[in-house]
Amino acid sequence: MSRLINFFDSETSGIPNWNIPSNDPSQPHLVEIAALLCNEQGAVIDSYKAIIKPDGWEFDPEAAAKHGITHEMAMDVGIPEIEALEGFLAIHARADLRVAHSINFDDRIIRIALKRYHGAAIADAYKVSGEKYCTCINSRAPVGLKKAPTLAEAYKHFTGEDLVEAHRAMPDAQACARIYFALHGVVMPAVA
Repeated sequence: MSRLINFFDSETSGIPNWNIPSNDPSQPHLVEIAALLCNEQGAVIDSYKAIIKPDGWEFDPEAAAKHGITHEMAMDVGIPEIEALEGFLAIHARADLRVAHSINFDDRIIRIALKRYHGAAIADAYKVSGEKYCTCINSRAPVGLKKAPTLAEAYKHFTGEDLVEAHRAMPDAQACARIYFALHGVVMPAVA
């Protein structure tokens, strides 16, 4: 039986402070989340994406400039953060492996949200659940840069294409999947 892989990405209201606990109220919120569930042959089995509606919190202007999601847009089309988190967790629960570009960042954002809405026990369980894989770390040698490659740099190296809509959760999750499969010698079928 083929393993299922959760490729995911998060966009946030700011950068987490690594020196304070995840449950500190000053930690950032999810602004957008996406998950792409694939089998080992690269076929997409399921997907989820959501923009989060702020509930009394604001975006860091630098974060908003990067991902392009405005406060007004999130208020218009967003859903509650806990609902978006549950949608992500439904994909995560089915996966044997979770993959992200700079996975420590995205895992920290998920743990912050889990602590905020479900408590420390669930957040701690997530931290140790299943295998994880970082396309940033694992693409460094093949890409050949002296630094860790950005998602766009790794994507360009493996596909020859520019990453369109970088810093939006679903395009980033899809790019991460293409990098992962390229690293494993699998040609991913086109994603609709």
